[in-house]
Amino acid sequence: MRFSCRIPPTLLVFATFAAAGCGLFETRTPEPPITEGGTYLQPDTPEQVVENLQNAIREANTLNYRRSMADDLEFHPTATAEARDAIWSGWSVTEEESYYSTLVAAITQGGSLSLALNDESITAIDAQQTVVDATYVLTADHNRPEIPRVLQGRLVWIIVQNSDGLWELRSWTDREVGTEPSWSDLKAAFAS
Repeated sequence: MRFSCRIPPTLLVFATFAAAGCGLFETRTPEPPITEGGTYLQPDTPEQVVENLQNAIREANTLNYRRSMADDLEFHPTATAEARDAIWSGWSVTEEESYYSTLVAAITQGGSLSLALNDESITAIDAQQTVVDATYVLTADHNRPEIPRVLQGRLVWIIVQNSDGLWELRSWTDREVGTEPSWSDLKAAFAS
C-alpha cells in the first residue's frame, strides 16, 4: 500500500516565506517623501514671489530661484554695468539661472547668501501686474576675493499673474545707489 502526499503550490510558497522568517508581513519604517527641498510657497500673491526669491537666495536654492521667474524674464542692469559690460543685450532667464548657479557654487564652506529689502513698496498696476520697488542689500560669502561680497542698490520688480492664477517675476530693473557695487556688478562677475 502506497500513500501519496501532495502539497498545493500556494501552501508551499507560504511555508517557504514563513520558514525563512523574512518579515514579509512586518511593518517597515516609512521613507521620507521625495521633495525638491527648500522653502517654496505656491505663488498665489506677488508678496509670495518676493518671499520665495528671498528664501531661494538665503537657502542657495537654484531650483526655487528659477521657479520664481518667467520664461521671458527681462533684466535691465544699472547704467554703469550696462556701459561697462557687453553681456546684457542677450540676457535672459537662461543667463540669470547660469549666473546664480555659478554664484551658489562659489559660496564658501559655512558661508551664506542673504537679501534684505528696505523701503519696500508694493503697488498694483492692474489685476495682473504688481510693481515691487525697494532698496536692497545682497550679501554673498563667495570665494572670489576680487569681487565685492556686499551689493547695494534699488530694484524694481514687475511681478505678473499667469493664466493659471500664479505669479512670477517678469521684469527686473537694477539701479545704483551712490557708488556702491550693485547686483548687476555681481551678475556680470559670475556670468563668465
